[in-house]
Amino acid sequence: MGRLLTACLAACAMLPPPAWSQAPSRQQVTAGIDLALVKTSGLESWTEGSVGKLRYDEDGLILSRAFLDYRAGLADTVDVSVAVEIYDDELGSPLDVTEAYLEWRPVPRSANRYRIKAGAFYPRISFENTEPGWGSPYVLNSSTINTWVAEEVRTVGAEFSWTRRLSSPGVRHEFGVQLAAYAANDPIGTLLTWKGWSAHDRQSRFSDRLPLPPLPQIQPGGVLASQAPYTTPFREVDNRIGYYINAEWRFGNRLQARAMRYDNRADPEAERNGQYGWYTEFNHLGLKAALPGDVGLIAQWMGGTTVMGSPTGDIYPVDVEYDSRFVLLSRSFDAHRLSLRYENFHARDRDMTPDDDNSEAGLAWTASWRYRFSDRLSVATEWLSIKTSRASWSYFDLGPTATEQQLQLSLLVRFAR
Repeated sequence: MGRLLTACLAACAMLPPPAWSQAPSRQQVTAGIDLALVKTSGLESWTEGSVGKLRYDEDGLILSRAFLDYRAGLADTVDVSVAVEIYDDELGSPLDVTEAYLEWRPVPRSANRYRIKAGAFYPRISFENTEPGWGSPYVLNSSTINTWVAEEVRTVGAEFSWTRRLSSPGVRHEFGVQLAAYAANDPIGTLLTWKGWSAHDRQSRFSDRLPLPPLPQIQPGGVLASQAPYTTPFREVDNRIGYYINAEWRFGNRLQARAMRYDNRADPEAERNGQYGWYTEFNHLGLKAALPGDVGLIAQWMGGTTVMGSPTGDIYPVDVEYDSRFVLLSRSFDAHRLSLRYENFHARDRDMTPDDDNSEAGLAWTASWRYRFSDRLSVATEWLSIKTSRASWSYFDLGPTATEQQLQLSLLVRFAR
């Protein structure tokens, strides 16, 4: 914890003075610290190089995260955003970047609006993680979909966005399309395939090395022994450009829908410095709606495939089809917010490589309560239960099915200016 506190102080020292921007009204700095009291049961965590789905496998008081989110105007139509995440673990530097990009928004001259974003940033997938630092106002631990996005998915490139507003008395529609080209996301799929879906609150930073379970095929003498015992998901392996296209529709504050096609176009036979290219593609659908009774609804679905290695005919050494879906309901009562989420997920192994059965199926429940004392201080408690059946656990003399549970009480401190 002392290591993390030192990093927090270093992050605070990075705060720029107000005079850095010539437009102080367009400068926003948000810093946060999350202190958690955790009680957990289940398997040893994936963060320790094991197979557990949760971030923690020990009880205790934990400084779970600290972050710095900085946004400012460089010019009238150009903004800069940088997000730094700080963790007290051995997966990377204590302090590192999760997002850093420039955004150009030309002055609109019609109902059409345009935007160009360039740098490293999250694609427009999550409806849960909408706060500074990619935090969530609903839950402490993300859904399996958005957990995987935080683990392995990042856009390192440029995104062009077009939106158009159609308004009439009492009705406001907005349509939008985003098209992105990116690199440096070739190993995406490594963690999802060999670890599987997870549910936690950790975001991967650009220097992180995420441990893999000690599977037989990646050990010395194994079929895929060139694979390092970890994955670095934001790396370029094959010098190919990936893309995604996302379409959105918004109906006032009542309804928002998204549909995305994501394709990293990686060469599955490429390998560099212990990291393989994984040809990974998926489709995503998301919905956010305001229901009667002031109840908020979020629903997301994702499904795709990932392959890796030199194929024999049409059969790759690693070939997995995956999908996940969840529904979240949330309602605020003055300073209180209650949220409930249900999800289920699958992975279907389609190759015939010995000792490499990556099939799994599972479901998870999350119940969360949050109370906001002020804009700076909140408390939250959350219960998370995830039940998984995974074939590869037999390689470690574990039973094929396990239920892991976590009860978490968190103090959330935020500073903004």
